[in-house]
Amino acid sequence: MVALFRNLNLGHIGSPTKEQLVGAFGGNGVARSFQTNGTILFASEKPRAAVRQALLSLRESGYTHIAVVRPLAEIEWVVQVTPLPDPGEDVYRSMISFFDLKSLPTIELPLRSRDQLVELRSLDERSAASVCWKPRNTAGDVTGLLETLLQVPVTTRSLGTLQRLVAAAHRFGF
Repeated sequence: MVALFRNLNLGHIGSPTKEQLVGAFGGNGVARSFQTNGTILFASEKPRAAVRQALLSLRESGYTHIAVVRPLAEIEWVVQVTPLPDPGEDVYRSMISFFDLKSLPTIELPLRSRDQLVELRSLDERSAASVCWKPRNTAGDVTGLLETLLQVPVTTRSLGTLQRLVAAAHRFGF
């Protein structure tokens, strides 16, 4: 299983350390942190309960956001079906966002953000694929756009990060 934490940067103010994050899941025997962005691979027969318990434990370090839980196979599938942008589009990054919706709002795709720095390209009840541009110092705010549209907490990773996650999960035996 994979837990994708929102707004978690290991060791930063308001976020746990790597040891605290892995420990919240029961330690190195059942969990492995991936990068510093709050992505963790873990084994559990009751994954949602494990994440709820981890969130309670992490409150002690000041972390107060959410985590989205997905089977690794679902993340693999999302990575496989997300098309790469045309090189001529000069896209900064392809992004995948995760959330839990009870019902899908009616949104015509593709949808551009007001600042034209994000384009939402696909959307279902559990994830969205988008691209963003970075013409100056700041890239488009994919998570902000989706949270405004969907009115639920969202966590986002780059497509490249998720591709590396899938490869690492197989190496680690998850």
